Amino acid sequence: MNLYNPKEKNGAHKVEIYIVDAVAFLAYLADKLPKKADDIFRKAEKKEIKLLLPSIALGETLYTIYKGKLIFGEEIPLEKIDLIFQVLKNGEIFELVDLNLDAWYIFHGLNIPELHDRMIAATFYYYKASGLITNDPEISESLPMIWK
Repeated sequence: MNLYNPKEKNGAHKVEIYIVDAVAFLAYLADKLPKKADDIFRKAEKKEIKLLLPSIALGETLYTIYKGKLIFGEEIPLEKIDLIFQVLKNGEIFELVDLNLDAWYIFHGLNIPELHDRMIAATFYYYKASGLITNDPEISESLPMIWK
């Protein structure tokens, strides 16, 4: 179990963390998460763990919604974007994170072809996360994936 709390410098109240990619975040918004992923999100809702959402995953999420693409057969309405911002601002379930210079060093050392996947993997390694919530087979080859 990897523990980290980015908001507590003294180590108090450490929680297990997981990284959320765009597909997982979209599935959450569409209420289409498979059981294992849903269990992790429910733990976050109970504040038992922390979910980190890389900013690139937020960008992919917004872009998908703007384009009106279907997510597991569901279209997420544009009106839900304000709710997304509210949930992220609240910070109780998700924490929006960016790459700092140390994480960019990790990024540089990875052998993952897609930019967004490499950024998500760098976030995973930087925060020493316990798992990545995704169904992306390209990124899950090198990281512990949680999905079904």
